[in-house]
Amino acid sequence: MNIDYFLNLPVKTQLAMGSSLAVIACVIIGVFLAYRKLEFMEGLLDNCRLVAAHRRFWANSLRGRMIRLCVVHVAIALPGWNSRRGAIDLRQVQAFPRGLKAIFSGMSFFGITGVTGWIAVYFSDHLNL
Repeated sequence: MNIDYFLNLPVKTQLAMGSSLAVIACVIIGVFLAYRKLEFMEGLLDNCRLVAAHRRFWANSLRGRMIRLCVVHVAIALPGWNSRRGAIDLRQVQAFPRGLKAIFSGMSFFGITGVTGWIAVYFSDHLNL
């Protein structure tokens, strides 16, 4: 089996496979970050009420770590909105490492792209496109 086999598949199948791979990659990177970098990231945001409250509430299970990772992502992705609410320390968020911010941005992009691809495949099947 070579690359020509995959390139000759119908576009709908290629879109479904690409979307699935994008979402799977996001999940794998998320699990890696949740188990390897979460404590480091929460330490960088130790003055943020949003992060501290969720750190105390959620346990160290996979679900708890993923939710805590999502909270860190929300604190980083929406600094203006969260600072107006008083949920984060804006200086700490601005000092957050650019590399980790880029990883979060990439995960968001590929996750949204994957879900959008799934939606397109779903509607193409049900609308007979």
